[in-house]
Amino acid sequence: LVGVSLSNSERIHPSTSKGRPLHRAQEEHRRCGTTAANTHMTRLRILCFHSFRLSGDNMRKQLFDLANLGASLADLATLDFVDGGHRLGDDALPERLQALFPPPYFEWWNAREGAGGTVIYDHLEASLAKVERHIAEHGPYDGYLGFSQGGCVAHTLSLLSMRDPSFASRVPAPRFAILLSCRLSRHTEHSELVAGAAAAPLPLPSLVLYGGKDTDVPPAMTRELMATLDPAGVREIYLPLGGHRVPNLGEEEVAVLRRFLKSVQ
Repeated sequence: LVGVSLSNSERIHPSTSKGRPLHRAQEEHRRCGTTAANTHMTRLRILCFHSFRLSGDNMRKQLFDLANLGASLADLATLDFVDGGHRLGDDALPERLQALFPPPYFEWWNAREGAGGTVIYDHLEASLAKVERHIAEHGPYDGYLGFSQGGCVAHTLSLLSMRDPSFASRVPAPRFAILLSCRLSRHTEHSELVAGAAAAPLPLPSLVLYGGKDTDVPPAMTRELMATLDPAGVREIYLPLGGHRVPNLGEEEVAVLRRFLKSVQ
């Protein structure tokens, strides 16, 4: 999954509510950041994980230039971006996408089928080690944000930190997660942890955003991931007309996003 969709209609109106222009959202939230109520709030630090075969820089572009999600939280949080652990060639994306999303390109893993129907994530260990080093050098972080494969990374890291004592001793669990259009890990070595989280959901406050028209990660797959999270802490933004892309949020969705972040400050 490349994790990008370039439908012009979806880029402008990914949901039934109309998204605000980027410059207006940026201006409004810059004003909000100067109010007395916000001056005493600590800005959250969020580590962001990009989608399959993109990069941290390209995810920044998706959040701030191609959608208003980044601007909608800019006064509440500082975003940091990390690249996947496996670098690809500069021709990893179709030529039609390279102008919009220039190289370098990275992936967190590449899934393949192993013996007996198992699923193996090649390059996973390198990616986990890279994230571990990044957090040790640049952390701590309050939460994670991930889109598509990056959302799966964010969920998997949270799962490992909360249920694997060895991993938890090296990588602290986040206090919250923002998960966009993502699914559960299919890596066979994670199957017991995933089953355990389905039986005893993770106490991780999470905001999950996904679209009804997503054919790369259909809504049912994202809902399966949501079932591993304690429903008491889950907030959901479902965009009936949304595809597989970082969404441009309408006023109601922006309000949900901002209320969620304020609740975990």
